[in-house]
Amino acid sequence: MKVYYSDICLKHAPKHEILSGTLVDYVESPSRLTTIVNQLQTQSSSKHFEFLSPSDHGLDAILAIHDVDYIEYLKSAYKEWCEEGGNKNGVIPEAFPHSGFTSVSRGKIKNLKSSIAKAGLYCFDLSCCITEGRPPGHHANSKLSGGGCFLNNAAITAKLLINNPDSNGNARKVAILDIDYHHGNGTQDIFYSQSNPLYVSLHASNDFPWFTGEVTEIGEGEGEGYNVNIPLPEETSDEIYCELLEKVIKERIIPYGANYLLVSLGVDTYKDDPIGGFQMTTDVYKRIGRIIKSIELPTLFVMEGGYYLETLGINVTNVLLGFMDN
Repeated sequence: MKVYYSDICLKHAPKHEILSGTLVDYVESPSRLTTIVNQLQTQSSSKHFEFLSPSDHGLDAILAIHDVDYIEYLKSAYKEWCEEGGNKNGVIPEAFPHSGFTSVSRGKIKNLKSSIAKAGLYCFDLSCCITEGRPPGHHANSKLSGGGCFLNNAAITAKLLINNPDSNGNARKVAILDIDYHHGNGTQDIFYSQSNPLYVSLHASNDFPWFTGEVTEIGEGEGEGYNVNIPLPEETSDEIYCELLEKVIKERIIPYGANYLLVSLGVDTYKDDPIGGFQMTTDVYKRIGRIIKSIELPTLFVMEGGYYLETLGINVTNVLLGFMDN
């Protein structure tokens, strides 16, 4: 299996974030990546993985998903923040333009000159501390960061495939399977009125990002019926999760007839994850990989969450080994 990885991602290393009103160490740390890479490179698994550097597809692929003003902001946000006296540990918003606050001042918002104020325009929570590098992405929509995500990597890849017909000139159909503990609100929002890709998410009910992910959110317009949410309770176990995963694959993903599968892979579904809540064990991840393999499509796994470092690398590796049926 080919593994695309860049040390540039290690540059995203904020010191702190605020969770439940408490200043804590930033959970989206470079240690996550090094733990996963080290596990893939060691023991019996090493012969299964070929490490490659990613290709640069330029800004066009990113701008097919994200608004140009948002991208321009991300380019200069940290530098301008520091120049204006912001804390050098990273950009954290301190004011948000809620509609109840700005209903009579929309013009002023468009002309903001303060980088300190601008941070609130492009973020929906306090978890997105802007520094350098590139973290996971499924919470980011076309013009908002949040949940530790700036650029929606799965959405960018899906759109790149969709916008480039195959060698016979046929349009490519893509399915996105999101198995992170948290709902991928950004991916849902980006494609909510489109029938390609199909978006399917299994995630925790009544958890971050709190306001999205209900079964009633099925898409709209052309996209109606192509957005599938399966919210799950905290007591979700290995068996329950796998039963529901197999069911949605059989009933929704396979009949969709996709040419490619993208998996937003989060292993924060693990029982000891500090910001998760399911009861799933290390043993289940190989089974999950085998279930995904049953779809029988060219598949790309895009790393999302997973924050219990002691088993993070093992859990990710198990999904990939299971997919390869080892």
